[in-house]
Amino acid sequence: MLARVLDHARVGVYSDHLSADDLRSAHLGKVEDIAAAIAAEGPGARVCVLPEGPQTIPFLPAAAAL
Repeated sequence: MLARVLDHARVGVYSDHLSADDLRSAHLGKVEDIAAAIAAEGPGARVCVLPEGPQTIPFLPAAAAL
């Protein structure tokens, strides 16, 4: 599933347990400051924050998916 996401988006990870090299080896970016990373994307960016990583199941309500 991660590979499918990476086909369409850049993924950054905020973690105290993984180094930038560890994340880079999985094609992920290291995020040091969540607020700064979101602000750096600019006002038109679409951002998804998963507070529990892979334990979070994101979804769009049917009306929002249009």
